[in-house]
Amino acid sequence: MRYKIECKSLLLQKALEIFLDEYLDEDGIVISDEEGDIIIGKDIKKPFSKSQLLIQLEAFNQKHKLTKNIDDKLEIDMSIFDDLMLQEKKNNQVSNFDEKLDNLINEFSYKLKQLIKEEYGKE
Repeated sequence: MRYKIECKSLLLQKALEIFLDEYLDEDGIVISDEEGDIIIGKDIKKPFSKSQLLIQLEAFNQKHKLTKNIDDKLEIDMSIFDDLMLQEKKNNQVSNFDEKLDNLINEFSYKLKQLIKEEYGKE
């Protein structure tokens, strides 16, 4: 991974620059002591040696990759759920149409029978 260091503490800034010299890049993940992608004191425990820092950064990166994979799978699963909901809605619309049609036919049949009874009753 590539990192960019933006610390208010000059001592921490310099230590991180020395420890992560080969991993520095202006477009990298921001490591900071206040705000950033990785926050020293929150995501990276202090005090740390170079090896401890590298281990914690690797653990953070693995956790980030795992979380991203889970989010990607969840997004896929949610799209399947959305498709199912859309299909269910279509089924309900068809069902509602069928019910309305049945009701209309039943009402027509009832009125037709009533009309026939009235006509035959008059004669």
